[in-house]
Amino acid sequence: MQRLRIAIALAAVGFASANAVRAQLFDSGFGQNKIAYERFDFRVYKSPHFDVHYYPEEEPFLEDIVAYAESAYDYLSRAFDHELRWRVPLIVYKTHAEFQQTNVQLSEIPESTLAFAEPLQNRMVLPIDFPPDFLYKVIVHELTHIFEFSMFFEGNLGRALRSQPPLWLFEGLASYMAQDETNLDRMVVRDAVVNNVLPPIEQLDVSSFFAYRYGHALFDYIEQEHGREGLRTFLSEYRQVLLTNNIGKAVKDAFGYELDELNRRFNRYLRRKYLPVLMEKKSPDDYGKEIAARKLRRGFTFSPALSPSGELVAVFSAPKLDLDLLILSAEDGSIVRNITKGWTNKYEHLVTRVFQGKRDIAWSPAGDEIAVFARRENKHKLLIFNALTGRRVRTLDFADIVQGASPAFSPDGRRIAFEGNLRGTVDIFEYNLDTGEVRNLTGDEHFDTNPWYAADGKTLLYNRRIGPYWKVFAVDLEDPERKTQITFGPSSDLQPSFSRDGKTIYFSSDRDANGVFNIYALDVATGEVRQYTDVVGGCFGPLETSPREERPQLVFTAFFEGSFRLYRMGLGEPERVVPAGEAVPGAVEIEPFEPPLRLSLDEDKKQSYQPRWSLDVPFVTVGVADDGTFLSNTFIQFGDLLGDRRFIILAQSVSSFSNTILSYVNLKHRTNWGASLFDLRDFFTRVGFAGREQIQRSTGGSFFVEHPFNRRYRVEGEVGLVDSSQDVLDRDSSGVFFFRRLSDRFGLFRVDFVGDTTRFLEFGPFQGKRFRVGAVWAPNLGGNVGEVVTPVLGSDPRGDILEFRLDFRTYKQLTRRSLIAWRLASVYNTGDRVNFYGFGGINQLRGFEFREFFGSRIAWSNLELRFPLVDELRFPFLGIQGIRGFLFFDVGAAWLPQDMFFDPRLASEVGLLVRADPRTGQIIPFRFWDSENDRLQDGRASYGFGFQFRFLGGLQLNWAWAEVLDYTQYVFDFDTQQLVATEADTSGRRMDFYIAFDF
Repeated sequence: MQRLRIAIALAAVGFASANAVRAQLFDSGFGQNKIAYERFDFRVYKSPHFDVHYYPEEEPFLEDIVAYAESAYDYLSRAFDHELRWRVPLIVYKTHAEFQQTNVQLSEIPESTLAFAEPLQNRMVLPIDFPPDFLYKVIVHELTHIFEFSMFFEGNLGRALRSQPPLWLFEGLASYMAQDETNLDRMVVRDAVVNNVLPPIEQLDVSSFFAYRYGHALFDYIEQEHGREGLRTFLSEYRQVLLTNNIGKAVKDAFGYELDELNRRFNRYLRRKYLPVLMEKKSPDDYGKEIAARKLRRGFTFSPALSPSGELVAVFSAPKLDLDLLILSAEDGSIVRNITKGWTNKYEHLVTRVFQGKRDIAWSPAGDEIAVFARRENKHKLLIFNALTGRRVRTLDFADIVQGASPAFSPDGRRIAFEGNLRGTVDIFEYNLDTGEVRNLTGDEHFDTNPWYAADGKTLLYNRRIGPYWKVFAVDLEDPERKTQITFGPSSDLQPSFSRDGKTIYFSSDRDANGVFNIYALDVATGEVRQYTDVVGGCFGPLETSPREERPQLVFTAFFEGSFRLYRMGLGEPERVVPAGEAVPGAVEIEPFEPPLRLSLDEDKKQSYQPRWSLDVPFVTVGVADDGTFLSNTFIQFGDLLGDRRFIILAQSVSSFSNTILSYVNLKHRTNWGASLFDLRDFFTRVGFAGREQIQRSTGGSFFVEHPFNRRYRVEGEVGLVDSSQDVLDRDSSGVFFFRRLSDRFGLFRVDFVGDTTRFLEFGPFQGKRFRVGAVWAPNLGGNVGEVVTPVLGSDPRGDILEFRLDFRTYKQLTRRSLIAWRLASVYNTGDRVNFYGFGGINQLRGFEFREFFGSRIAWSNLELRFPLVDELRFPFLGIQGIRGFLFFDVGAAWLPQDMFFDPRLASEVGLLVRADPRTGQIIPFRFWDSENDRLQDGRASYGFGFQFRFLGGLQLNWAWAEVLDYTQYVFDFDTQQLVATEADTSGRRMDFYIAFDF
């Protein structure tokens, strides 16, 4: 929810709310930018059961969308014997890139997310750039969630918020009802079963591939064993235990046996289904030699592209944690070069479609250029690298053609063909590297992918989607209207490529009776088909390389033991030969997909979009400082149906002090803006007589704006009016220091530059940098300052505030789960009037009390080594996962204007609030380092170790043991009535417990 977090941070910049501790606890000041690159003029079409939200560019597809949606509703209402009591808002986007810009969900939407539904406003949000049959299944999948919301939650918001249905149930049922499982999905499940990777269903409550696929398989089992009526009975029984999530009781009441028995029966069902395949099939190494490097053997290696000589092969793999483009030796798989070298800010990620059966990499037959697509901002850009030097030589952007994939070089290396989406239609395009000309090679309503040039450059092979299958086609490049279907029948024939002599077409196909993808070869002259592999998992991407001992050689990838691996195979006798006449039974082209229902559009049912407001998901975040101070953050928002406009109520607390912020934010366009009213109250220290809390209050309003330059950097600004009161230091005519209350009014002008390149793993930030640097200028508009005897706070307590702020954090990966983290932060007041900030404790300066120090100028730095300790610790009634350790070094200081320093220990002795000679009133100035004694003076530092884990919905619990570095401390000698400098007693290790997230 990065954009909303930014809006909250903007709305809450009043002087008290800038406290660095709270900003760290709730991490509200960072986040990468989710950008609205386009402007969408939404309209609404009212079909019998849906309010379809679309924009003019989608008008040509509207009739199909309505037909698919109403067909899905008819199917599900019959299957569940259930009718919805509300109309379903269906929000559609023309392309996936535009779908990723939706504000219905404010967090970043990854490319792996095809669509989503949410329970509060019962919305479905999806792109429509899928093949027709798959788009229908996506709609059925998401509409199943709406039916689940109705059947389980009954439109009750409290019931929806209190319940936590397991992911395998919700997603597995949706996948089962949509029947959206492909043979590529079954391949992964089949491989897991034959390799005995069968987790119990209780462990499938995290977002993962298996939660979807095992969940789907479980409902297949329920239908086979208990029928559709048994399935409905189970859903009814689960509804009764929804709030307790007692799956075991629902299983017992529905089927008559325990949950453990369900696991056993389900596992037997999967083994009976897939183990016979293991008995009939072989493994990839029965056909060829794995050629991946040793360090890649446990990871994915896929999408091979051969060099012109065949001696090198380009692949995608992840030698560390990020997907990289590697050059390997085709002989032994040794890594010749890592082209992309891990983490980068030049693009978000390399584009891969391996689980969609597509090629990802192209190597020019005429040289050393390698082409891949990478996502940058909202585009897929084509990157061309030099394989010898590793340098990126060209970056190509194809304007209105989006979501490019599957590149292929022409034989002369001067053209590149690729899949692209132009105004909602996916075709094969060709780019001329010399002239920059782009032409559409296929230009029809079908979905096309996987281009491959013939050796003479006159013909292009590609895949076309017909119904639910991909078939091989050829297009004449001199006359693109001439297209020829090459393969037939009810199977998907993927990734076609020509042999070196052009007489054979290699491809991967699931025409196997078990739906297993294997390598096939089609004789162009005779039409004979030869099957060269017969494996358990699947084989893909066949490419002919240079022969050995006059024997043709193929390089391909195979899915085996949970990953894609690279193999080289010499062609011998095929497993099976299918004569031409037998290869195309009936020789009938597969029918295009048609939805069960067709409805004519009614122009009278088209309306303009009118915002409709509703409560969105609230949430609460809490923290506990090391001295027990409680901190909380309660967030409530109301948004319109599209999520573009939001009203926000943010209530924060620190100890007994509360902050309330009411905001309106508009996220519709690239530049976001909003306004807020706020009342912010806080304490900055608990010092003084009897430990009294010194407070500050800011009440006012502001207008704020943010503009993202790109995904990682933005500028923020704010103007406002603030009524402020604050306890400030003063001293009376006898020279005694004390706190007094000042009340005044300020204008408010703020500007910040924010950057965030951080990458995260499940335990937190892992690699990258994030920073916020800015300034606040607040001209004093007057107020009740009272009589100030001695202006110790600057030249004029009626003056203006000028404040500079910095928060810089960086993370450096060491191993797969360990890193070094460093933070440098500061608030520096330099105006005539100052603000005070508390500092110390928690994970700012461990070994000291929470906000033990205060000042108008604070600075601190933290260096941490973070590493895993225990993956899982199980007790009879409790399991703790992800226990991590850290070593730390903290250093910092806080000081006052005119180089004054407050020493809390000295104040407790003599009741003074700043370090000064009690007889003369002379201030002993602030010094960070005591050079005479070679130790800290007013700076503080500590080092130590600790451990942490997340508990109860994500709260991070931390224990830290700290040793404090020596420093000079002033004590009051009651005999001589003088301040004496001495070495502070820092002996003894201090243990602190606090609840807060890592910086």
